[in-house]
Amino acid sequence: MEIITTHLNADFDAFASMVAAKKLYPDAVVAFPGAQEKNLRDFFIESTLYILSIERAKDIDLDEVTRLILVDTRQKSRIGRFSALVDAKDVEIHIYDHHPDSEDDVKGHMEIVEDVGAAVTLLIEEIRKRGVELNAEEATVLALGIYEDTGSFAFSSTTPRDFNAAGWLLSRGANLNIISNMMTSDVSTDQIELLHRLIEGSELVNLGGVEVLVTTASSEHYVGDLAVLVHKYRDMENPEAIFAIVRMEDRVHLIGRSSAEEVNAGEIAAEFGGGGHPTAASATIRNLSLYEVRENLIGLLHERVRPKRKAGQIMSRPVISIGPDQRLSEAAEYLSRYQISSLPVVQNGCVMGILHRNAVEKALHHGLDEQLVADYMNPGVVFVTPDETIDRVLSITVEGRHRLVPVVDEGNMVGVISRSDLLEHLKLPLRSDTTGPDEFPSGRVRSKSVRRLMEERFPTRVMDILKRAGDVADTRGENAYLVGGAVRDLLLRIHNLDLDIVVEGNGIDFSRELAEQFTGCRVRSHEKFGTAVMLFQDGFKIDTATARHEYYSVPGALPTVETSSIKRDLYRRDFTMNTLAVRLNPRSFGQVIDFFGGSRDIKERTIRVLHNLAFVEDPTRIMRAARFSSRFGFAIGKHTLTLMKGAVRMNVFDKVEGKRLLNELIHALDERNPMAPLTLMAGFGILKALHPSLQFGPRTAELLESATAVLSWWKYQFFPDEVETWTVYFLALADSLTDEEFDALVRRLSIVRAKRKDLLRQRQEVSYVLGVFAKGEATRPSRVVEALQKLQLEALLFMMAKTVRESTRKALSEYITTLRHVIPKLTGRDLLQMDYEPGPLFGEMLRTLRNARLDGLVSSADDEVELLKKMYPVEPGQSPPVHG
Repeated sequence: MEIITTHLNADFDAFASMVAAKKLYPDAVVAFPGAQEKNLRDFFIESTLYILSIERAKDIDLDEVTRLILVDTRQKSRIGRFSALVDAKDVEIHIYDHHPDSEDDVKGHMEIVEDVGAAVTLLIEEIRKRGVELNAEEATVLALGIYEDTGSFAFSSTTPRDFNAAGWLLSRGANLNIISNMMTSDVSTDQIELLHRLIEGSELVNLGGVEVLVTTASSEHYVGDLAVLVHKYRDMENPEAIFAIVRMEDRVHLIGRSSAEEVNAGEIAAEFGGGGHPTAASATIRNLSLYEVRENLIGLLHERVRPKRKAGQIMSRPVISIGPDQRLSEAAEYLSRYQISSLPVVQNGCVMGILHRNAVEKALHHGLDEQLVADYMNPGVVFVTPDETIDRVLSITVEGRHRLVPVVDEGNMVGVISRSDLLEHLKLPLRSDTTGPDEFPSGRVRSKSVRRLMEERFPTRVMDILKRAGDVADTRGENAYLVGGAVRDLLLRIHNLDLDIVVEGNGIDFSRELAEQFTGCRVRSHEKFGTAVMLFQDGFKIDTATARHEYYSVPGALPTVETSSIKRDLYRRDFTMNTLAVRLNPRSFGQVIDFFGGSRDIKERTIRVLHNLAFVEDPTRIMRAARFSSRFGFAIGKHTLTLMKGAVRMNVFDKVEGKRLLNELIHALDERNPMAPLTLMAGFGILKALHPSLQFGPRTAELLESATAVLSWWKYQFFPDEVETWTVYFLALADSLTDEEFDALVRRLSIVRAKRKDLLRQRQEVSYVLGVFAKGEATRPSRVVEALQKLQLEALLFMMAKTVRESTRKALSEYITTLRHVIPKLTGRDLLQMDYEPGPLFGEMLRTLRNARLDGLVSSADDEVELLKKMYPVEPGQSPPVHG
């Protein structure tokens, strides 16, 4: 049996989602987990949709349920008796929800959880994909869900997808008159009286500059549409947030609405067993009085509401500035290097003016490179202090039209606030003048917490280290972040404990202080780059770094590194999916920082660079893009692909150090399936950039596939020998080259001399030995060993992949698994006891015994003794004969 259900006190979005789910799961039974809101009950009286055959929850035999379909919720605490199915091993769970993560979320086998205004929007999109038809009444109900949960498209949570879904429903006959009547129901006498009580029982609470209206009221009987009344009161007072606590009959109802980023209504409601969004949430509470709920709410607000941010909290630092006596040519270099549009002009710590990019570009166009900055800056700077409000900054930037606002403390500039800093704070669309049109999101991604996901994916000990890292950063007055691949893989649900922490402060001192909390933990630092590695007793390690900015003096060169902020640190990374950070400081532990749309690109499974010169500055990113694309199954963004191809045409690899190319090639060859990235690299022309004769035709592809099969075979032999996988694949990749071409390739990759010679020698030896086998000169086991014993394991495995002779492959397999381990029973000590004189002859005698054992001529120590006496007889006063 399949069951479709939703949350307690179901509203129109919940019901509409159930109707939509029934279209996708036509054999499923629809059941509410409990009561519905009054306006939904009234709708049932007038609607013919009772034919949907809604079952009562108590009539469902839970033992018969094989699939549970949850819509408009995934909280275990909000689905009534159906919560008993969550932990059942034989029940498959499908989820369609638009609410933020919460502590008691159910984990589904199939989940569509996305940030839209109404949950039914997600199901409508699925209905359209599958080509399912709706009648006019069904379309009307689904539209009611969208209209209610988006406040008729007026709520800030509304997305373009909600508009799109509603438009499609109208084309299917949704009746706007019915929708309008349901959305504008008359207010009853009881509701007017309750609204009056809400007004009388209200109190404005100021929490660090955030004004929250808290109101209480009581009614001896149930009054419907409480949420509508709270909306009306909010429209009258216009607070940043409102929480209404109303006792009706034997329950207390909590309704929360918030337009302030600092107040998360859903988080507050969840503490009372309810749920919802940051902007709208509710809870129904039993066993607590009105007074107790109010006191608990006030305590929670003081604990959870983040004080309004001040100028000092959103400013960028350290400040990139220039002196008034410097030249405009230097200013142009700064603007280009740091990819900024304005520079504060500073002398002895004091701000003298602001120099803008357009002024510099015009001056340089007229040949004024050597003129002084002081002559072209904008003097008369308007600044703020770190404690001033964001409203003050907005006033300066909007009304005063200032692009850059310095933050000054006791006469010294300590930071700057740019337009992008403000847009980020206000969660408004952010555009970049240095990026391609499809490389940044059109809107800011809402910040979310992954704390619960971290607790689920990371071992307890790792979580303890990360929490302590946040505590240490707090104590030092710094900010610490988990960054890089670990965050990306966390969102992809891929195991990755290769952790990197970035600190806005001193990364090395931070590492040393954190290491003191763990017995035996050592710190290895690199002062030049401000990085450190924490080495724990059990071998676990964490890389830490000071937030830094990189710039490239010339394309392909190693970057020059300078101290910076987390935003600039993330901006230097290769692709948007790798620019995510997670806060570790206690107050915001687990909050995702996403400046560049990385979350969106991970969700869309797309690889994008951050700016147009990304591949020119570091061509190895092209190799990385191919590797990530094949590893994760991500597409490469259209504009990013164009930039890649353009960079290859510019021969950008010519200027890259061989060691860096080798490092990226090794990473590609060490992938689980290196064929995929190598195929992409060949398609992009990367392999030919490494050497013009490096081909990737059918023969090479076949050889690489054969190498994969051989390495898989080797893996399951479970021998202790270490094998360099990349070397096997490298020999296969370069097999078509002549010895001269191969030597040129390994020199281009700056492979160290010893390794270079070894690769060439092994390669030549493989060709020679294959010839020996082809001529039938290695038929006995002893001849097989003599032919193969000079080859390293990597060369043997490559040879096994390369040969087309089954007899040769069989001989190689036998040598690797058995023959190479065969040794005689007798040792040098035994030979001494047999009165043989020690010397070079011992080696020959032991080889003779090994060969005899390999060929089955001896099987015991006694056999070996007899063989030696026969072949190497010793007469008194004579040496045994030497056999050639």
